[in-house]
Amino acid sequence: MRTNHMRRMTFTIAAGAALCLLAGCATSTAADPSAGPTATPAVTPTPTEMPEADPADPATWIISDEGIGPVELGGDFGTVLGMLPDTWKNDEVCSWTAWWTAADSSYGVYFVRGTESDTAPISELSVYSAAEDLGTVEGPRTAEGLGVGASTEDVLTTYPDAEQGADEIGSGTWMRLPGDAEGHVFFQFREGEDTASSVTVTSRDAPSYEVCG
Repeated sequence: MRTNHMRRMTFTIAAGAALCLLAGCATSTAADPSAGPTATPAVTPTPTEMPEADPADPATWIISDEGIGPVELGGDFGTVLGMLPDTWKNDEVCSWTAWWTAADSSYGVYFVRGTESDTAPISELSVYSAAEDLGTVEGPRTAEGLGVGASTEDVLTTYPDAEQGADEIGSGTWMRLPGDAEGHVFFQFREGEDTASSVTVTSRDAPSYEVCG
């Protein structure tokens, strides 16, 4: 009798163990009181790469205090003009100026060299528009996304230290972005308007009133 009873007990224990394995019973492990929380490694954000400027599409160009897209202050006028598509124009009347106009005429871009000699470096670049609705104009932008169509509030929000001033000729106003570089970025506004109609990068004290006249 005892033998049969022992066999039944053994069978019961074995069956219980098998059921536990099939049911995925968890085993309890005592926590190590000396072990602290595992530190999560810091994740270094990957810098956002700016899109490469397409010489044929100024809308991909970035505005900075160095220039606009592939056209930079101090560059050789003839060399830069030669690397751009033939949609850029230059003639004898304004030999120191090169300009481009969008297919829909919504905006344009120009750059100029000094007039003192044929080898004078590029000293000013600008993207401009005469559109009535400047907010819809595409074109070059700063790394922060501002260009033609930016409001004074947009500029001050993005660049709180921007300096404000007025044109010496005419009645327009401008906002100059801060920086220690030789060139500066100017957002320009027509008289009585709050939306930038042009953005100019120049090594001069202020944007030129006119570049070909």
